[in-house]
Amino acid sequence: MKTKFFNFVMPMAVVALGLAGAMSTNAMNEGAKDVAPVMGWKHVSGANPCQAVQECSNSGNFSCTAPDGAQLYAKPISTCLIPLQRNQQ
Repeated sequence: MKTKFFNFVMPMAVVALGLAGAMSTNAMNEGAKDVAPVMGWKHVSGANPCQAVQECSNSGNFSCTAPDGAQLYAKPISTCLIPLQRNQQ
């Protein structure tokens, strides 16, 4: 009776432990995406409309700006359209 019980319960316990570990790892990875720095791009004229300037935290209430005061943007594809934010002024 004990061997039947252990043969049935132990594999289920191992699977449950594995699923719990996978879900916690996935939750940690999703949280890391929110705080990772994003490259800030500045609008320029010419063949390449965006120029990489500096990284922005992209969280907070202040605009992420270049040293010359220009607003920095995220570059999803080929144009830089999404304004970036930062934590400090």
